[in-house]
Amino acid sequence: MESPVVPVGLDGLDGLDGLVGRDAETALLRAVLAQGPCVVVVRGEAGAGASRLVDELLADPVCADWAHLRGTCPEPTAEAPLAAVADALAGLPHRPGVLLPPVTGIVGRVVPELADRLPPPPEESDPALRQGLLARGVRALLAALGPTVLVVEDVHAADARTLDLLHRLTEAMPPELRLVVTERAAPGLPVLGVRARHRVRVEEVTLRPWNPEETGEFVRRWLGGRAAGPGLAELVHARTGGLPGAVEALLRAVGRGGAAASGGGPVGAADVRAAGVPPSLRRDMARRRGPLTEEADRMVEAAAVLDRPVTGDVLAEVAGVAAGDAERAVSLAVRRSVLRADGRQVGFRHPLDRQAVQEEIAGPRSERLALRAVRALHRLGGPLPLADLARLHRAAGRTREALRYLVAAADRAAAQGDYAAATALYTRAVTEQPRAGARVRTAVKLARTAQLARAGDDVVNAVRRVLDEDAPPPRLRGEIRLHLSVILRNQSTAPLDSLTEIARAIPDLEASDPQTAVRAMAVAAIPSLKGWPVSHHLAWLERIETAGGTVTEPATRAAVAANRATALMLLGDERAWAAADALRRPAASALEAAQHARGWANLAHATTALGHTARAREFLDRAVVGLATTSSPYLEGLTQTARLVVDWHEGRWEGLHGEADRVSRAYREIPDLTAEAMLVRGLTALHVLGDVPTARRDLAEAARTTRYDTGVILTASAAATARLHLEAGRPGQACDAVETALHHLDRTGGWVWATEVVPTAVEALRGSGQGERAHRLVEDFAAGTADRDAPAARAALTVCRALLAEADGRTGEAAELLARAEDAWRRLRRPFDAARAAEARGRCMLHDRQEEAAATVRGVVAAYQDLGARWDVARCHRLLRRHDIVTTHRRGRLGYGDRLSPREEEVARLVAQGRANREIAESLVLSTRTVEHHVARIMRKLDVASRTDIAAAHERAALLAGGGEAARR
Repeated sequence: MESPVVPVGLDGLDGLDGLVGRDAETALLRAVLAQGPCVVVVRGEAGAGASRLVDELLADPVCADWAHLRGTCPEPTAEAPLAAVADALAGLPHRPGVLLPPVTGIVGRVVPELADRLPPPPEESDPALRQGLLARGVRALLAALGPTVLVVEDVHAADARTLDLLHRLTEAMPPELRLVVTERAAPGLPVLGVRARHRVRVEEVTLRPWNPEETGEFVRRWLGGRAAGPGLAELVHARTGGLPGAVEALLRAVGRGGAAASGGGPVGAADVRAAGVPPSLRRDMARRRGPLTEEADRMVEAAAVLDRPVTGDVLAEVAGVAAGDAERAVSLAVRRSVLRADGRQVGFRHPLDRQAVQEEIAGPRSERLALRAVRALHRLGGPLPLADLARLHRAAGRTREALRYLVAAADRAAAQGDYAAATALYTRAVTEQPRAGARVRTAVKLARTAQLARAGDDVVNAVRRVLDEDAPPPRLRGEIRLHLSVILRNQSTAPLDSLTEIARAIPDLEASDPQTAVRAMAVAAIPSLKGWPVSHHLAWLERIETAGGTVTEPATRAAVAANRATALMLLGDERAWAAADALRRPAASALEAAQHARGWANLAHATTALGHTARAREFLDRAVVGLATTSSPYLEGLTQTARLVVDWHEGRWEGLHGEADRVSRAYREIPDLTAEAMLVRGLTALHVLGDVPTARRDLAEAARTTRYDTGVILTASAAATARLHLEAGRPGQACDAVETALHHLDRTGGWVWATEVVPTAVEALRGSGQGERAHRLVEDFAAGTADRDAPAARAALTVCRALLAEADGRTGEAAELLARAEDAWRRLRRPFDAARAAEARGRCMLHDRQEEAAATVRGVVAAYQDLGARWDVARCHRLLRRHDIVTTHRRGRLGYGDRLSPREEEVARLVAQGRANREIAESLVLSTRTVEHHVARIMRKLDVASRTDIAAAHERAALLAGGGEAARR
């Protein structure tokens, strides 16, 4: 069979809804089957999930009233001809009273289970004539059966008689037969030929392995809430190559999932690494290797030891197989799905397959093969594969040579700007090195490189072990602590831990390495909403001004310049612009270029928060150019999140929610990058999608996830959450939502970062009767931004003063201030903020200038519509309704009769998602009572009695629409 590790309907699969990554294929084949007689070919390599896709099709309602016949071609043997057809026909349903033509009697000779239901078999001794009669008999039997799906699996293994029968059947298909075959895709395997008449549709789909996102989706469905920690889905994908059968087998080995996902403890990457090769995969590999020749088996063992794709002649050299035999051996291994060929390169399909073979190789033979592999790789020419040589020396028991090659491989990766690979290699070297002195030297390289990579707890633990146990000299100890502080701040833990490491590093560095001490000061100068008070960071900046002239090493000078420019910009200091110009000098190395790129990306973030949107876009473009010469996941993520925030403020919202979702998943191991992407995902979920529950969840998660927030995440998430409460008439809860952000602003004095939250906080405070505190908050905001280069803060301050004026009844003054704020936001290229100011201005005028106010709000509605701000459009319409201002359709109200209106369709969609009336009201900016009326009308129109019935009806409609769309394609 295609894969013995996908036992459909057992254990976890009962709890999984549908297939992952196969929606297009399922919809297409569902539509094909619904149209009439057809031949469907499902191709894929072993474990790709062809059988699972067929299961899904047969379980679909479109096939519910048809007969299902299913058989599988066994491994090719002369003793079992027609086995698949016989197995399928043995399941033929018994239908008394159906008259069968005499020719069907011959089927009883192949399928004894049917003999007593069929006419007597015709007497025919000629084998060729019997085969022709058998095809006619099967065709007549299937025609008499009516609508039928005949599934023949693993047709690549079919014997000649089965293939002949299928060919004859497809040439003259019964009028209500749907033939579905699965076929393994591998070089050298036969392909089923089909010659069907014009009325019979022939459709083929090829199942590819899952991509990382699809693997991650399956992991989340399988484990449910038990999936824990970063890197889990990525590791599962890396170990399985995304083959669904291997993914499920690995998850079964890790722990029971699927329907029982709520039971048991959490499952993380460490559990996946410790799982080894699942028994089902090990036995499946043994089955696939069974028919291999001795030469093919030796080639497979050589491939396992090499653990990298190589040409067949290299495999032959390591395996000790003659060149003439090697080609046949590789071809056989590929046909058996033991190896995979990609052009001239041959290797395993995924690491678990390789590991299953490696574990079966005896120790002495494994060592001999490893040494042969070392010699073969040295003779390849070109740059030596240093990491592979390190692994092979270790496999041969030569630890010192292995560590030497490992560090050399890491050095090369770092020099080429591949900091992720370098970090992984240095971490292994530090962990495996038995000598303390060598560990310290390597730990310096690790800490230096890991700050530019996606470092995890294994990196932090390796570095801290060296600091705690190996007594590095002061100079190296200070440098290691400096780099560790950057790692902790960017990627691992709380900001105060990072600042503590900096404080511990600087005394060592000042005594032994003044240049690096200046770099440490530059790190300490970066302010954060969750870090030290701003005055502390300003003090470090002053120390840099004094000591910065001692820095001469180019990479260190670049790092100091990038941090100084970032710190000054984050604080709204006018000196930031000149400091940014220092990053324009040409870079002399990949590391220097990476520091410049980091500086540009940081400046893009900082200038966006301050309101210099045009300059932010310029800095972002420079960061992208700088990244062309380096490979740093952290810097790539930093640039992508900066683009998300700039796009949000500039109103470039088309596709932004999907991009924010992609970035949040791609960088889930780096908390601050994930948090910023989640923030934009939450904001777009609210304003663009109108999905309040999802928005609330994303905004809260962004605030929880951020570690070293430089003034955007906590404030923006708090403000958006508070706006939800305000619109729902809950000012007290809105005050609670902004309290933490206000506390951090007050504690640090970072008022230049308060742009997003203070206007909303003022509304919440005045709405809850805390007018005096609202006035104090605005005074603090004004004082904290008075001498700062922060145009967004000045525009927000104008909005705050307008809100206070409105609260005091000075609506004319408030409207004038809001008009100034609107103009300021437009100059700053922030159309959404401009529209919100205009909306507030319209609200101010509703009491005494209603006609002008209505025109203003209608203009705001148009602006929101241009942005795609669905939730805000609904809010403006509700504002007009509250003041009895009704916008009528030009052609009058449409009548929908028993059909759902567009608004009812929206409500039904949210009901189908399991939303409560209150959540629907928040999403659509309606009252709960209005939603109740909509739900009642929906039930009446659909003739259903419950919300569950509404969901079922909505699902049926979506299914029909999906099938129709697939058919049109």
